[in-house]
Amino acid sequence: MCLIMEVGVGGGGGGGENNDVLVPPTNFSMAEEGIYRSGLPQPDNFGFLRTLNLRSIVYLCPEPYPEENLKFLAANNIRLLQFGIEGKTHRTGCLVGCLRKFQNWCLTAVFEEYQRFAGVKSRSTDLAFIEKFDSVCLRQCLYSLIYHYQGYGSNKRRLLYREENLQKSRVTSR
Repeated sequence: MCLIMEVGVGGGGGGGENNDVLVPPTNFSMAEEGIYRSGLPQPDNFGFLRTLNLRSIVYLCPEPYPEENLKFLAANNIRLLQFGIEGKTHRTGCLVGCLRKFQNWCLTAVFEEYQRFAGVKSRSTDLAFIEKFDSVCLRQCLYSLIYHYQGYGSNKRRLLYREENLQKSRVTSR
């Protein structure tokens, strides 16, 4: 399970961890089975996050991850993956929007979900990025990787497929 997050305004209150009440982080929602999205958790969100049995957290901001949150991750054996995407975009919304396109959602539904979570942070440049995201190219790339590394089909087919790709790249580079 994974939690995708970015720094946001507010949190769950920020008043320290309270074990009696489970408070989700700002903008918390399930993006896909086992994958959640949210703003940056505050200490009073830790009890809620503990119930998810997270294995990793994907942090999309360039700012250092808060020390108190790092201690929570260490205590709960959660791995932090930080990608540090610069800019003033709604990073999580863009990432989830691209996921939705990959899942073949209609663009209207993708934009509605983006705007629901982005609120005042909604930007036309983010929507244009999501619209132009090429999910078909990504799908072909993923299929190629799966085919190559998982060994679907015979070795001969896999080697031929690899040689075909090499020949195509030689032809296009001339």
